Amino acid sequence: MEATLERAELVDRAAELVPLLRANAPRAARERRPPRENLEALRDAGLLHLLRPARFGGHEADMRTKDAVVAEIARGCGSTAWVALIYNDADYLLARFPDELQELVFADPDTRATATLIPKGRAERRGDGYVVSGRWPFNTGCMDAEWVMQPTFCDGVPVQVLLPYSDVVIEDDWMVSGMSGTASNTVRADEVFVPEDRVVRQVDVVGETHLSDRNADTPLYRIPLILELLTGGPAPFTGMSATAVELSLAQLAEERPIAYTGYAARRDAAITHHQMAEASLLIESAGHHAASAAGLVDARIADGEPFRPEDKARVWGLVSYATKLHAQAAEILRAAAGAGCIRVDSPLNLVLRDIQALAAHAAMMPATGIEHYGRSLCGLPPATPLLA
Repeated sequence: MEATLERAELVDRAAELVPLLRANAPRAARERRPPRENLEALRDAGLLHLLRPARFGGHEADMRTKDAVVAEIARGCGSTAWVALIYNDADYLLARFPDELQELVFADPDTRATATLIPKGRAERRGDGYVVSGRWPFNTGCMDAEWVMQPTFCDGVPVQVLLPYSDVVIEDDWMVSGMSGTASNTVRADEVFVPEDRVVRQVDVVGETHLSDRNADTPLYRIPLILELLTGGPAPFTGMSATAVELSLAQLAEERPIAYTGYAARRDAAITHHQMAEASLLIESAGHHAASAAGLVDARIADGEPFRPEDKARVWGLVSYATKLHAQAAEILRAAAGAGCIRVDSPLNLVLRDIQALAAHAAMMPATGIEHYGRSLCGLPPATPLLA
């Protein structure tokens, strides 16, 4: 696979997969994981290596390219898009680990990794390594990955621990109303021995500096981890919202009446015109905020400028507000669809459920991100160490 590709080529490859992904979306929801053929298609198209270092076959794509590719994938299946995003994000985190660990993980070009960021559990010194125990929820993509990076505490200090999935237990507990195809199960470690070199301090891999000598001069890997993660958040919404509008318009073409009214076709009703226009404008506005967030990060890298203290809070605010707008648009489209949309086999129902479920993600929850941005505007210090 080519080490680097232009944005248009990567987006085109993603667009070609939309029919397959859309056909498999109900199956992903039913099986609570992406179908294997989805992941194989993404792999063959090179879309799981967007942020992997070029020397390991990655594209080292910028944030706007990552977002555009994931948005296209989400036009087909929101769950598959979220899993793809997490695999790419995990590659980005790994690229900030010591080079020896990158060599270990990326020795297999098809390897996939996952990660979480909220420290839980404990790592206790034992001989030439650590014994790790803990439970970590929301491990998206865990059913089809080989490695996992879990945050835990070691002597009160947050660390990231690199573990093979063969050493941990996946608890099959992902029973949810939306984004059910992401396999975001809880992962448990029970007294697992981890070599010393696979445990790194979290602070050493989340900022503008990191532990990789080989990637030190690559501008992409200067982005603080929280900014890299946040910029990708709106991308699945972009694709899912586009599909929701597409499906809604297709329903209007069927010329079904609005029950208990004189409208023989819903598309003739003024309320339908308002609903479709408002939903579309909300989605367009959300796209503007998402593009602003990714553009800010890409501009800092392109110009070689250091990230400013207010950048993280602004990006979080933009991403959260975009999430709010997408969720509002989804509710409008749900109301416009009527009772037919509550059928569990409705493609529109599936997309709208996925949008609302993803809007509850802690990193994109509107109230949280907007508050962080507001604190920054008011000159107050961050309320979370992730913005420090």
